[in-house]
Amino acid sequence: MKFTAMTGDITHEIVVTRLDAAYVVTLDGVEHVVDARKLEADFYSILYEGKSYEVSVESVKGSYIVRHGAYEQAVELADAARSGRDDLQRRTGIRHVDSVMPGKVVRVLVAPGDEVQAGQGLVVVEAMKMENEIGSPRAGRVTSVEVTPGQNVETGARLVVLE
Repeated sequence: MKFTAMTGDITHEIVVTRLDAAYVVTLDGVEHVVDARKLEADFYSILYEGKSYEVSVESVKGSYIVRHGAYEQAVELADAARSGRDDLQRRTGIRHVDSVMPGKVVRVLVAPGDEVQAGQGLVVVEAMKMENEIGSPRAGRVTSVEVTPGQNVETGARLVVLE
C-alpha cells in the first residue's frame, strides 16, 4: 500500500509491504523491517531493530494522533493511489489545532501574531494529573487563541488557529 503522510508541514512517502509475519515499511525511500501487533482498541506493540515500543493511534477529525509515552504526533494520511498527495498539499492554509483529549488548560504558550515552528508548544492541557503540551502541527502564524488557562476542554475543542 502506498500513502502520503503529513506531519506538521513535512510530507513523507510511505510504502507498506507484508513480509511473512512482519512488514517492510519504506519511508522516503529507506526500508525498515517492523513487526507490529494490535494489542487492543487503538494500542499496538511494535518491534523495530530489537527494541519494543507500545504506541496508540487515535483517529481524530480525519487525522491520526500517534502517541508513544509522553511523545505525541498528529499525522494526516492519504492514499497515494487516490491523489491523496494533492489533497494534503491543499491543506496548508488555515489550520485549526484541536484538543486530542479532555482536560483543563494549564498554560497558553502563544499569543495571536506569534510565529511558530512545527512541534513548538502552543497549549498545555492537564489530563489525568499529567500535563500534555500540544504542539504546532506545522510552522505558521497564530491568528487566534481560543482558550484561556483554567478552562475545561473536551476532545476536539478548538485551541489555536494557525495560518
